[in-house]
Amino acid sequence: MVAYTHFGKQPDVFKHLILCEVLHNEKLQVYVETNSAYAVYTMARTPEQEYGIYHFLNEAIKSSTLKNSLYYQLENENMANGNYLGSPALAMKVLDKNVQEYLFFDLEESALENIESFAMHQTSIPPIKTFNCDSIDGVLKLLPSLPRTTFLHIDPYEIDKRNHNGYTYLDVLINATRLGMKCLLWYGFMTINDKTRLNKYVSEKLKKANIKDYTCSELIMNAIRKDTIVCNPGILGSGILATNLSQYSNAMIQDYSKKLVDIYKYAQYKEFDGSLYNGTNQMLLI
Repeated sequence: MVAYTHFGKQPDVFKHLILCEVLHNEKLQVYVETNSAYAVYTMARTPEQEYGIYHFLNEAIKSSTLKNSLYYQLENENMANGNYLGSPALAMKVLDKNVQEYLFFDLEESALENIESFAMHQTSIPPIKTFNCDSIDGVLKLLPSLPRTTFLHIDPYEIDKRNHNGYTYLDVLINATRLGMKCLLWYGFMTINDKTRLNKYVSEKLKKANIKDYTCSELIMNAIRKDTIVCNPGILGSGILATNLSQYSNAMIQDYSKKLVDIYKYAQYKEFDGSLYNGTNQMLLI
């Protein structure tokens, strides 16, 4: 599992907390994940994980909402055995057999093998399909054959990086959204300048595509700077962009984001201020 080191860090907490609740709220038949990585990870208790999942589990008990969240319940149980559940495992646990199939994309064969192994040990899990290829092209090719009740979890970090055919992960979201599918896209950034550039890119692309049914929330570490990186807890800022979700899910995304800010109010990452602020992107309203 050396290919991935992001697991259990603070951006994972944000992303996976929201993912679990949204999947629980929404009705879907097919679950698609563009950048799956592993289903299960062995924890190493690094400073980044201490600031991430360990801090969350310790502090979430102060909030009845967070303590009762599916993410807390699933991770608390598995962390007791030293394991962290990645998004493929969380999706299978939350959705169980209430979908027709799961489609997982990743460039690492070992990650897909890990997902297949996890699925084999679950009871009554619907068929899963794994795709070892560029997920931008792979998903765009599959979209016309998928039902409107498909849910896409798009998790690439770089949402504006073009593949060899000139498409980006934001293009995947736009195409799926136009087909009426539900989408949850996560992205990251390390400086305020990066955030500003991404916000402009997303705003312009959504406006051009005439997509208005969406919500966006960003969680940003107060240690972030305009154009320099003073520390690296994993990622200094990350955002979630969701389309075609219910009003309930949209409101939940904003509410859970605020609750994460609350439990990180006095957090530290090494010698740095680990508190967060909610940078819900007003530029997307243009």
